[in-house]
Amino acid sequence: MEQKILQLIKLIGEEVVIFETFVELLNRQQEALVANDMELLASVTQEQERLALTTSRAEKRRAELVRTLSHELKRDSNDINLTELAKLVAEPELNQLRTLQATLTGLHGQISTIKSRNDFLIRKSMEYINNTLTYLSAAGEKEATYVADKSKRVSNGRLAVVDRRI
Repeated sequence: MEQKILQLIKLIGEEVVIFETFVELLNRQQEALVANDMELLASVTQEQERLALTTSRAEKRRAELVRTLSHELKRDSNDINLTELAKLVAEPELNQLRTLQATLTGLHGQISTIKSRNDFLIRKSMEYINNTLTYLSAAGEKEATYVADKSKRVSNGRLAVVDRRI
């Protein structure tokens, strides 16, 4: 069992590195969104997708290791978490598990905050694009005007974007 816990500690350490990389990518994504740098945004998105695959593989390995540990401990795999494992191990694994748990919690908070900020920037960009398209499409039709005798004068002309009065 001790060997499996050491493997789990190593695997969780790898996941921490993955999450730290994800935080860096989210920060780069934010920079790209603010700078409207589509090339950087595309590159970062590609890296995030690749990292998501790496995360998925690590998660599968971790889930399998937890299933094996839960079987050895005769416990439900849903009941096995870092807090519960910390109760079963001694030093130095205990400190490693606590450190990893604190680090993962902190990274999760950072990821949530940055992701929310990026989602906000994306929504605002989409609103800006939508408003711009609305203004551009509305600028194509010329409204009817009135002559001195108050009767409508109809024109088939089209307004240019710069002629639109808002």
